[in-house]
Amino acid sequence: MAEIDGGRLVAKVLKQEGIECIFALCGGHIDPIFQGCKDEGIRIIDTRHEQAAVFAAEGWAWTTGKPGVAVVTAGPGVANAVTGLWNALGRGAPIIVFGGRSPLREFEQGSLQDMDSLSVAKTVTKWARAGYETKRIAEYVSMAFRQALSGRPGPAYLEFPMDVLFTKVEESEITIPVDYRPTAGPQGDPALVKNAVDLLLGAERPLIIAGSGTWWSQAADELQEFAELTKIPVSKGFTSGGHVGLAPDHPLYLASGVGDGRADVVLVLGARLDFKLGFGRSPRFKEDGKWIQVDIEPTEIGRNRPIDIGIIGDARAVLRQMIEEAQDRCQGRKELPWIGECRELAEKRQEHNESQMNSDAVPIHPARLCREIRDFIDRDATFIVDGGYTTGWASRAIKSYPSGHMLTFGSTGTLGVGPSYAMAARVARPDKQVLLLSGDGSFGLNAMEFDTMVRHGLPIVCVIANDEAWGAIVYDQLRRGPDRVFNTQLGFVRYDRVVEDLGGYGEAVEKPEDIRPALERAFASGLPACINVRCALCALD
Repeated sequence: MAEIDGGRLVAKVLKQEGIECIFALCGGHIDPIFQGCKDEGIRIIDTRHEQAAVFAAEGWAWTTGKPGVAVVTAGPGVANAVTGLWNALGRGAPIIVFGGRSPLREFEQGSLQDMDSLSVAKTVTKWARAGYETKRIAEYVSMAFRQALSGRPGPAYLEFPMDVLFTKVEESEITIPVDYRPTAGPQGDPALVKNAVDLLLGAERPLIIAGSGTWWSQAADELQEFAELTKIPVSKGFTSGGHVGLAPDHPLYLASGVGDGRADVVLVLGARLDFKLGFGRSPRFKEDGKWIQVDIEPTEIGRNRPIDIGIIGDARAVLRQMIEEAQDRCQGRKELPWIGECRELAEKRQEHNESQMNSDAVPIHPARLCREIRDFIDRDATFIVDGGYTTGWASRAIKSYPSGHMLTFGSTGTLGVGPSYAMAARVARPDKQVLLLSGDGSFGLNAMEFDTMVRHGLPIVCVIANDEAWGAIVYDQLRRGPDRVFNTQLGFVRYDRVVEDLGGYGEAVEKPEDIRPALERAFASGLPACINVRCALCALD
């Protein structure tokens, strides 16, 4: 009779789940999973650091809307993965991370790389478990997927001792679970849905803020249908790393923050009321405004501010309910006057930014760099931005059109995610442009992943806005006086040469008119590329 080891069992469940690719760093404790993935035809992108592998799994989720998978070895491998797990937890991203562990028979004996990793993982995950019996491996992997994808998504961690993975069992004795989790999200209370639609249709200045919950439920079509039916504008609100909702050139799209302070009724769809939304409070929003909040996680309802109507449910399912409720009541409904006022405000903001975006100054103004990128990349390009001040400048100039095509580090503020997100996007969309805009500080955190890109043939173009410093922190120090600026200046490092030495394409740029030709050469190279742009240190105003 045929025998199968624990690693192959892990891979079989991954295959059944439709996992096409995992991100990992090899290790003796987890080699059976590598071998199993090879046998099952699952691609392995091996990174240079476990943190990067977990970031890439999260990037896969943001890019595809499907769970990402990472595999890390025991001890330091799991320890290195902690930042990625914490980031996915804070952002509500569905990933499954498999960790190695010393052999069960050597627990507490000083085995190589032995660590109480499960206790650590429980602090930075939605769910963390260990499997101690080879015959139950498939069952535990199924549990991990169920936990990562149920309710508010998040990271699930599952570890297996080395001997459990290497042990072989009779394949005929194994049952791989099927149909073990729901395929549709929960609907909201019909009475509350009706009340919400009543409130929205009766408002003079209603606003929809779509967050990451809208992305995880894949509700972009329903969101656009509801907005067009009710003529209510939609703002992304800087709540999600994977932009979802209306394209920036849609007449009902509002740039983040435009109209927030004047809206009399706000519908928050799958967005956390954290600092990026001013905690939902004044002065960002009207003090006497009415609020409707839709979230799959009950504890998010009413967090940080009172909510007039709280609906527990999946964003897509609730939007379908709202569409049905509003369908007959919106015939002949016209655009609300306040949308035109918001457009005028957005245009004034853009006029303010234009002088900076057209600057011919040397060193290059970061706004000019962002404008050059905006004018160059394709409409369906995936754009990743990774950096403190760099993200602020990018948000003013660069637009993303299809849902899930713009990724940032989000509310966790975790820098260094850019190379990993870019790799995931390139694997998921091999025939589309992928451009990473990085700060020079952020670039240094995971720069060796350009070796990963070279080895796996992932032609990503990285543009570094190099202001020679940790820009955001420098300005905090400058407020205390010029003599208080220290440990924040990095100098103009030739990161482009690092990428060249790793086998990619590199180029340094110092004049604004040279940016576009450099972009053209980088994309034409067909290699992982780095355009190192010397930028002025400019404060966001």
